[in-house]
Amino acid sequence: MGGDIDLKSPSLNRYLTGFTLMEILLAIAITAVVITIVNTTFFRSHAAIESVNAERAVYQVARIAMNRMIKDISCAYIPSVEIHEDRISMYGFVGENDEYDGIDNDSISLTSAANIGLGSVFGGMCEIGYYLKEMEDKDGLFYLMRREDCRPDNDITDGGNIMEVAEGLTGLNIVYIDSRSKEWDRWDLYEKLYLPKQVKITLTFSCADEELSFTGVASLPLGGRKIEVKKG
Repeated sequence: MGGDIDLKSPSLNRYLTGFTLMEILLAIAITAVVITIVNTTFFRSHAAIESVNAERAVYQVARIAMNRMIKDISCAYIPSVEIHEDRISMYGFVGENDEYDGIDNDSISLTSAANIGLGSVFGGMCEIGYYLKEMEDKDGLFYLMRREDCRPDNDITDGGNIMEVAEGLTGLNIVYIDSRSKEWDRWDLYEKLYLPKQVKITLTFSCADEELSFTGVASLPLGGRKIEVKKG
């Protein structure tokens, strides 16, 4: 009859007897492989996104810090007329070449026509300095510090207000380039009696497990012009 069921049918036997142990184990193994692939892909994508976001944040901080340094250094000032030897210390430009545990730890102090009004006086000449300060809770990492003194005096490396420009640096390298394109590791206006034509700045930041370096060049309009020192 058309409604009879063939109890000897292989498909019916398979249905009645269920899955074998081998088939269940194979299904579990396939499921585990699929879950592993999905999880690995997810975590890799997540790590890549986190890495991109971290690099983007470092790039933004580096760009802001570099633009500020270039503006300050490009506005380095020296008098356009002869100056008495007792007054030359009022217009300094001192770049020091230092290392700290094998990393570049340079610094620069100068008289500049640029300021951001940290003091009570806005506009005019001011002393500006950049240097690294070690972060208390993170070994090998530094703050980039900016010092601004709107009342220039005979000590160009001290006084004024200090602010943190950036954090997470692992190095600050500054190179000074004269009119003949010769590079110098340090510069002292009192010795050379003129400003460099260009200053090359390299900021190195820690980002995850790698270091990112950013280099910018400040061109000094007054660079190369000799100061006439009047004695007596």
